[in-house]
Amino acid sequence: MSESKKSIRSEISVRKLHKSFGDNKVLNGIDFDLFEGEKVVVLGPSGSGKSTFLRCINRLEEPTSGEISFQDTPIDEKNVREMRAKIGMVFQHFNLISNLTVMENLTLAPVKLKRLDIVEAEKKARKLLRHIGLTEKADSFPASLSGGQKQRVAIIRALMMEPEVLLFDEPTSALDPESIGDVLDLIREVADNGMTIMIVTHEMNFAKEIASRIVFIDKGKIIEENTPDKFFSHPKTPRVQEFLKKVL
Repeated sequence: MSESKKSIRSEISVRKLHKSFGDNKVLNGIDFDLFEGEKVVVLGPSGSGKSTFLRCINRLEEPTSGEISFQDTPIDEKNVREMRAKIGMVFQHFNLISNLTVMENLTLAPVKLKRLDIVEAEKKARKLLRHIGLTEKADSFPASLSGGQKQRVAIIRALMMEPEVLLFDEPTSALDPESIGDVLDLIREVADNGMTIMIVTHEMNFAKEIASRIVFIDKGKIIEENTPDKFFSHPKTPRVQEFLKKVL
């Protein structure tokens, strides 16, 4: 670890992470640190374990073995709700609650977890909706929104909790091409405002632009990590060289 990294707080620390589904070993001993202010992009082929890795960090999937800590505190069943308030997550398929309005989706968690009262929560939600140009959708149900609108609502829903880290699991893969740009613009803005981010994506140009570090996972292991410039121009391993030939 470099001296500069030692001086920066580790937000998330992962040690010897394994995850199996029956006989299927998806994660095979991952060691990883996410440092304050970093923008880490996770790349790899389909089925390599990228999304499972993110879901284990947020304990949406229970690790088979290994330890995951947030700011040096191990995440376990006793503190997982508290930790999820600090480690927000945006999903591939939005995960908005279909029978709640946009406003209700945005205010449910902060009010239920007593981070805001309902008046403050609605005021904050309206401000964020105005910022993304969806003020008129406050009383609409998710079914009436386009895919891009749903994902932007999902992002500001995560921001309503004022997380310290935000995880994005392939946030544009379920969107039509016209919607992708709007969602990437919002993620870019969140990153520019200093949020510590970890994102699984297949958008290579976006990865080059936003990442401070690229992590490549294959067969449940991190096999290469580097700055975007070095990762894309001088990949070190034959597996990454092969991957980049296919996607660039």
